[in-house]
Amino acid sequence: MEPKVFLDMRHVVYDAQIVLAETVLVAAAQDIDDCTDYDHTAEPTGTGNITLDAIAARLEHPRNVVLTVSGGNLTAGTVIVYGRGMCGEPINESFTLTGNGTYTGNKPFLTVDKANIFGVTGSLGSSDHISIGNGAKIGLPMPQGAKLIDVVKERFNSADIIITPANINREYGTYTPTSTLDGAKALELWYTFKQTLEW
Repeated sequence: MEPKVFLDMRHVVYDAQIVLAETVLVAAAQDIDDCTDYDHTAEPTGTGNITLDAIAARLEHPRNVVLTVSGGNLTAGTVIVYGRGMCGEPINESFTLTGNGTYTGNKPFLTVDKANIFGVTGSLGSSDHISIGNGAKIGLPMPQGAKLIDVVKERFNSADIIITPANINREYGTYTPTSTLDGAKALELWYTFKQTLEW
């Protein structure tokens, strides 16, 4: 017998105050040495805590996280970000660092509770920093276990916007708006999802 599938369409509105552009809201730039007690040897898992910004300063809807490494001396390392997903479930995402640059995550975090950095190598100095911000991928609220089918409409600042199909990530249930988010205009999304019924 074929499993029963529940299909639904939802409309979500993000008001202007919380629809911010990609920005550092999770962890401001900080010295990697200070995070890891780095002594030119690889650190064991979980010893390096990245200090997070105050909860009140962070977003209140699910977004991916973006790490930025600067300074030029880090050659390797790992960061694991821990938090809660769209339904409040525990989630984490691991990032392999290879040097300077931006590392873009895929999972939508409703909250970030902790971030560890470890296994750091390279001749680090006081100019080598790491920060964590919110990315442009917005997690679309759905029941746990549901699968995103499609994003069918986007409206930004009360104007209809053409959907960019390549920006839909069905694996992680996210959509990167075609619009340029700026913290001043409201965003609306219409999307469909399916959920296999267990009863």
